[in-house]
Amino acid sequence: MTILANLLLDPRSLEAVQGEHHLPLVLVSWAIALAASYAGLDLIKLVSKAQQARWRRLWLFAGAGIMGLGVWSMHFTGMHAYKLDFAVHHDPILTLLSIVPAVGGSLVAVALLAREEPSHTELLLAGTGLGLGIGMMHYTGMAAMHMPASLYHEFWLFLLSLFVAVGLGVASAYAYRLCRQEWGMRRAKTCAFISAMFVSLAICSMHYVAMRAAWFVPHPGAAPLPPTAESHWLIYLIGSCVVLVALLTVVAAQAQRRLHVSEQHEHMTRRRLLEVLSALHDGVAVLDEQARIRLSNAALEKMLGWDIERAVGQSAWKLVFAPNSEAFKGPLLRTLEKKGEWSGLIEAQHCRGKRFPAWLSVSRVTYADSEERDYVALLSDRSAEHMAQQRIRYLAYHDTLTELPNRRALQERLTKDKQYQNADATLSLLALFDIDRFKILNDSLGQDIGDELLRQLATRLRRWAAEDIYVARLDGNEFALLAQLSAAQETAAEGEARALTERVLVSLTTEYQLHGHTYLCRLSVGMLVFDLHHGTMPAHLFKRAGLALLEAKRQRDGTPQLFRPELEQEREMRLTLERELRHAIDKGELSLYLQPQVDALQRIIGAEALVRWQHPVRGFISPSEFIPLAEESGLILPLGYWVLQEGCRLLGEWRQRPDCCDLKLSLNVSVRQFQQPDFVDQVLSAIYRHDVAPGRLTLELTESLLLKDPEGTIEKMGLLRRIGVSFALDDFGTGYSSLVYLKSLPLDTLKIDIAFVRGLSHDTQSTPIAAAIVALGRSLELAVIAEGVETEMQRAVLAGLGCFMYQGYLFGRPMPAADFPPMLESLTDETPPVTQY
Repeated sequence: MTILANLLLDPRSLEAVQGEHHLPLVLVSWAIALAASYAGLDLIKLVSKAQQARWRRLWLFAGAGIMGLGVWSMHFTGMHAYKLDFAVHHDPILTLLSIVPAVGGSLVAVALLAREEPSHTELLLAGTGLGLGIGMMHYTGMAAMHMPASLYHEFWLFLLSLFVAVGLGVASAYAYRLCRQEWGMRRAKTCAFISAMFVSLAICSMHYVAMRAAWFVPHPGAAPLPPTAESHWLIYLIGSCVVLVALLTVVAAQAQRRLHVSEQHEHMTRRRLLEVLSALHDGVAVLDEQARIRLSNAALEKMLGWDIERAVGQSAWKLVFAPNSEAFKGPLLRTLEKKGEWSGLIEAQHCRGKRFPAWLSVSRVTYADSEERDYVALLSDRSAEHMAQQRIRYLAYHDTLTELPNRRALQERLTKDKQYQNADATLSLLALFDIDRFKILNDSLGQDIGDELLRQLATRLRRWAAEDIYVARLDGNEFALLAQLSAAQETAAEGEARALTERVLVSLTTEYQLHGHTYLCRLSVGMLVFDLHHGTMPAHLFKRAGLALLEAKRQRDGTPQLFRPELEQEREMRLTLERELRHAIDKGELSLYLQPQVDALQRIIGAEALVRWQHPVRGFISPSEFIPLAEESGLILPLGYWVLQEGCRLLGEWRQRPDCCDLKLSLNVSVRQFQQPDFVDQVLSAIYRHDVAPGRLTLELTESLLLKDPEGTIEKMGLLRRIGVSFALDDFGTGYSSLVYLKSLPLDTLKIDIAFVRGLSHDTQSTPIAAAIVALGRSLELAVIAEGVETEMQRAVLAGLGCFMYQGYLFGRPMPAADFPPMLESLTDETPPVTQY
C-alpha cells in the first residue's frame, strides 16, 4: 500500500525535492552503456555460428552477462551522478541483486536475435524482455537507497520510463534484424553498433526519465549534507572495468572468429581434398616429377578403369590411358619443361579397350616453401562433344528429309575428286534430275504426299550409289548423280553417260505408292560430261548441268539432254540482252511504231502501237527476240508501263491536232501487267497526266488472261470501261477461247489472228474459222478487225465474210510515231487512201 500511495500521491504537495545530475558522470554512464551493449551484441554472430552446443551456450551467457553488466554499471554510475542535499547510502546486497533482471533481459534479447530469421513476435519479445529487464534493474536499485527521506514517484513519468525502455528495446531488436538482412553476417559489427546505439539510448533514456519521476520528502530533523569535496574514483574505476571487460570481450570474439576461420582452413585435409576432387566430373591426377601418381579421383578411375589403390605410386606412362601415348610423350615433356603446361586432344583408352576422344591438360605446380614440384593432370571426356560435332557435320552435309548428301557435300566431293584424281583418270558425269509438275502434286494431294515421293525417290536413287557413283539431293525437287566414266574419249563417254542416265531414269520413273495414291513420276534430266583437270570450278559445273536441265524442261519429252556449248552461249547472250534491255528502258532507247487500222472504205480510223528497239551497237532488234525475254525476266512490267505512258502521250498530242483527234490508238497489255493490283490506277494516272480522251484509248488483251483470273479481269475491265476505255481481244481463236467468259467480258473488238488471215488464200480451213469469228462478233455486237492483211485477195475474202476493218502491210507498215501525222496529211488528197509499202 505504501508503494501504491507513493505512486498515486502528488509529491509536490508534500514539499518534496529532487536532486541534480553531475554532467561528466552522465556522459560516462552513456559510454559504459554503449560499450557494454556493443560487446554483447557483437557476440551474436558467434552464438549463431558455433558448431557445438556448449560453445553456443558459452557465448550466449557471455553476451547476456556483458550487456547486463553494462546496464547495471550505467545505473550505478547514474545513481552516483545524482546529488541530493542529504546523505544517501545503498544496500550492497540489494544493489548487487539488481544486476539479475538486467542480465535476464539481456539473455532473452541475445537468444532471440541470434536466431537465423527471427519472426516479428520474437523481435517484440526480445525488445520487451530487454526493456523490462532495464526497468526492473533500475527500480530494484532505487529500492536499495537508504536515506533520511521518503521516495515518491510521479505516476505518468514512471509509466513513461517503462514505455521508453520497452519501445527503444523493440527498436534496437528491429534495427539489428534490418541491418543483418541488408548486409548479412559479414557486416555483423556494423549491425551490432547500430543496435547498440538504440540499446544505450534505451538504458540511459529509461534511467534519466525514471530519475526525473523520483521525488524525495526529507524526514523531520534530517541533517543537511555538509559540504565536502566530491570524489568519484569508485565510479570511474567501475566504469573503466566495465569498458575494459567489453573491449576484452570484443577482442576475444574477434580472436574466436579468426580461430574459426583457421580451423575451417585446417579441415581442408587430404580427405577433404579427395572429396572435392571426387565431386569433379573430369578426371584429376596429381603426379610427382617422375610421373608417379600420388592421388586421383573417382572420375579418372571411371574413365580409364584404373584401380586407384594399385595405380598410386606407379608411373602414368606405364599405365594404359592412351594407345598412342608414346607419340605425344616427347612433345608433352618438352613443352612442360619449357612452359610449365601442356594441353591437347588425345584418344584416351579404357583398360578394357574402349577408346574415346578426351582433352588432356597437364600443369606444373611449384611450392613456395619447397623446391619440390608436382604436376596436375586433368582429363576431360569429349565423347558427347565429338558426337555433337559429328551430328552437326552430318546435318550440314545431308538433307534432313531424304538423308541424302546435299549440295554442299556434292560440291566438296567435286573438289576432292579434282585434288586426288590422277592424270590418267577418265571423264565424269554430272546429271541433274528434276521432278516434273511437282508443285501440282503438292498443291493437289498435300505436302506430306510430296515429301513421301521425295523420300521414295531418294531411296531408289541411293541404290545406285557406289564407290564411283555419288548421289545427292540439291534442293526442292532436284537431285544429282556424280559418276566416273570408264571411257576416255569424249564421244564414247557421252554415250556411256547417256546409257547410265537412261538406266537410272527407268528405275526412278516407275509407279510410286504414296499413301494410297498411285503416282507415275516423270523427270527432266540434264547431263554434263566433264574433265576436272580442265580447272573448271564446281559452280560452273552446276551451271552447265543446270542449262542442260533447262533445255530438257523446254523439250518436255522426257529425254535427257546433254550439255552443249551453244546452251551456255545462248544463256550468256540472253543475260546480256536482258541487261541491255533494262538499260534501254531506263535510258529511252525504245520507241513506238504505229501501224494504221482502216475501215471498209480504207480510211484510217486508228493505229496499233508496236514497240521497237534500235540498239546503238547491234542495230534493230526484233520484238520476237526481246518481248519473250521481257516476259521471262519480269522486265515486261516496266516495259508495259513505258508503252502505256508513251501511248497516252501520243494521244494527248493527237487531241490538239484536227487530223488526229478522232483516231484511236491500241496498246498491247501483257498478262503480268494487267494482273498488277494497281493496273487500273496506272491507266487512270496516264490518262489524266497526258489529258487523254478515254474513248480514244484501246487496250488489247490476250486470251491467256482468262486462264489466270477471269473474275479479276472482268472487274478491272469494267472499271476502265466506265470511263470510256475500249478493249480488244487479240489473236482470237488461237488460245483458250472460252465462250462462257467471252460473253461476260466487256469487250469492244475481236481481232482475227494473222495465222487465219494468211491462210485465206490457200488453206481451206482458215476461211470457215474466219467466218465463224466474224459471225460470233456480230452476234455479240462486237467489232471485228483482221490483222496481217497483205493482199487484196485477203481483203476481198474478209469483206465477203463481213469483216470491214483491217490492219496489215496492204494498208501500211509500222512507222515511227513522229511520221504518222505527216503520213495522214499526205493521204488527205489521195484516192483511194491506200499506201503500199
